[in-house]
Amino acid sequence: MAGSMKPSARLVGATLFLIGAAIAAPAFGQEAVKHAVTSTYKVLVDNARVTAGEATWAPGTQNANVARPARVIRGLVGGTLTVVYADGRTEKRTFEPGGVYYFEPDTVANYLRNDGTSEVKLYFVFLK
Repeated sequence: MAGSMKPSARLVGATLFLIGAAIAAPAFGQEAVKHAVTSTYKVLVDNARVTAGEATWAPGTQNANVARPARVIRGLVGGTLTVVYADGRTEKRTFEPGGVYYFEPDTVANYLRNDGTSEVKLYFVFLK
């Protein structure tokens, strides 16, 4: 029972867990630490069929590491975002102001990072 453990045993267990997590953390997790500030989302519609809204990446920010559903994106303030996958692969996606883009559902989790010097703002519609 965890509740009956001595405080020193809990401390040792927690310390070993944290050390193990740090050793096992892939470069993907380390990359996320460098860009700890997250992008901002404003949800405008959320119902049984879609979630729609605006996402903004200031320079040096990233979004959550998730696999997204099929989606339609429209560039509001254009720019380039870097897609970062768990295996370390990256790809650049450029969004033009007024451009409309369709993406199939993600098969693996990833995050989008703004490595540029200006804000990127997109309108999104996630299909459910």
